[in-house]
Amino acid sequence: MSIIERVADLLGSGPPTHRKPSAAGGVADSLEPNRIERAAGDISRRFDFPEDKDLAVESKAKARPARPTSTTTRTHRVDLDQLRRQSMITPDGERTPIAECFRRIKRQILTNVANPKTGAPANLILVTSALAGEGKTFCAINLAISIALEMDHTVLLVDADVAKPSVPRTLGLDAEKGLMDVLLDRRIDLAEVLCKTEIGKLTLLPAGTAHQHATELLASDAMRLLLQEMAERYQDRIIIFDSPPLLAASEAAVLASQMGQIVMVVEAGKTTEAALKDALGRIEPSNVAGLVLNKGEGPGLGYYYGGYG
Repeated sequence: MSIIERVADLLGSGPPTHRKPSAAGGVADSLEPNRIERAAGDISRRFDFPEDKDLAVESKAKARPARPTSTTTRTHRVDLDQLRRQSMITPDGERTPIAECFRRIKRQILTNVANPKTGAPANLILVTSALAGEGKTFCAINLAISIALEMDHTVLLVDADVAKPSVPRTLGLDAEKGLMDVLLDRRIDLAEVLCKTEIGKLTLLPAGTAHQHATELLASDAMRLLLQEMAERYQDRIIIFDSPPLLAASEAAVLASQMGQIVMVVEAGKTTEAALKDALGRIEPSNVAGLVLNKGEGPGLGYYYGGYG
């Protein structure tokens, strides 16, 4: 039985569980504590658009030379109390089932980074889901914080859900410019929009200004060069992207095609086997590092990895 079939059995094994409201007013995907574990192991510079609406829109983002190695200076305060209310990991937090689950998840991710395959850099990691509300933002933030607590790695968390960004508000940060602004205006340096957080090794790249041609921007040469810069500038950096759901926005598949690893979040009792297969059919299966099962029975979070045949 394939991993999809095993997870499909779990997805249909019981009714959906109650979702605890997020302290951010439902902006972030949230997961109810003590309702999310199964045994792990079981299974890119300018962008010019024609004003004539009848003309086909084409990405004209121009590649720009490597950006200067400037750094961010302002440190943004993360609302740790807000994170705790959402049952998220904090640097001073206790050893909870959620924290332990993300320790297991990151070990597989970091092993893949240390032993990369050919193709996109393994330190470019996409966290996504088939449908909205399945917990991807919760998982992306927790994974980022957990890795940021490592001795030998730094983390850049990218809010790539450009249509419905939620990471800054979940962290209690104010951010206006971000990824979209860097791709649209070659005069903006990446370092200008990065938000260094008080969680020492965690930096945030917000989504930035919403744009109707976000998919074309994310598929442009400028984005390709930006990803290359992110992946190669610092050898200890892990870049985690909170992506839109695969079945809800075209940006997700575009991003997934440029990632070295993909983590798929599914929700027990909600995500159907058909939706999961449809979502996985839109990405490269060999890049899927694992499935995170949200809201399964048990005190933590289920992580399944291995073959997807």
